[in-house]
Amino acid sequence: MRPAESSGAVQWRLVVPAVLGALALLATLGQGAALVITDVLIMVLFASSLNLLTSYGGMVSFGHAAYFGLGAYGLALPLAKLGLPLWAGLALGPLAAALGALAIGALCVRLTHIYFAMLTLACSEIVFTILFQAYDYTGGDTGITKFMAPRLGLDPRLYGALVLAIVSACLLLLWKVVRSPIGLAIRAVGEEPHRAAALGYSPRMVQLVAFVIAGTLAGVAGTLFAVYQGNAFPDYAGIGFTIDALVMVVIGGLHSFAGGVYGAVIYTLLKTFVSRYVTEWELVIGLILLAVVLVSPAGVAGGLGRLGHALGRRSA
Repeated sequence: MRPAESSGAVQWRLVVPAVLGALALLATLGQGAALVITDVLIMVLFASSLNLLTSYGGMVSFGHAAYFGLGAYGLALPLAKLGLPLWAGLALGPLAAALGALAIGALCVRLTHIYFAMLTLACSEIVFTILFQAYDYTGGDTGITKFMAPRLGLDPRLYGALVLAIVSACLLLLWKVVRSPIGLAIRAVGEEPHRAAALGYSPRMVQLVAFVIAGTLAGVAGTLFAVYQGNAFPDYAGIGFTIDALVMVVIGGLHSFAGGVYGAVIYTLLKTFVSRYVTEWELVIGLILLAVVLVSPAGVAGGLGRLGHALGRRSA
């Protein structure tokens, strides 16, 4: 196990208070705050799905937003173009992302390192181009709008509580996967594929399984985001969303399950509030990212882990 993993392990005694705290904020704050919290929760799931690939699978994907976009359009197209009921769209969103991840992953896991990363970027651009230019089906650059009431027509606080429940369940499932035999295989292949192959694992198959799991969870996040916005745009599958997720993982801390959570919360809140007061908000976030990398290369999770160990030694 990598050192960062042990230092960034999930502190389960903080999970229940965090969930209850989020519920309390949704219940007590206004609708505007509820919208921000919902946005943060969706990005937490999206970043955590990429974190599975990057931190555990050793795969740096520059095209992870493709599955986020497929999840959004997997919901929007059946409702807007086929007239299917809402429950069918909610099921088809993650399914479309899973099938896309299976097809793209089967191609990408044949390569490694920078070649893998570039191939994921190329495949993501293909998905983006199809969504952008297929006007008759996807609406092109104008996207698919008003195909449903935003947030299912629910009060923002109620929809935020629903998203909290779904994201919590998905994170729990992801945690179970990481700690399961397949999760150990993913980590083994991610750290030393040749040694894992000598032990009897098929590196390509293990990487493909991780790819599909991560893509499916990204599709769930994309579906939730499309419901949240009430629309679907090609940008959801663009490189911008992938870069955002990569920044979240780096800020939160690589090789830590909680890294995606910490990074998504910090980055989304910074992006939301700094952009209101600073025109060059990207510069501010870039400087913060640079400071995190220089001060704590293991990210926020690693820094918190070291702080906890130091406090434990002092109390002892």
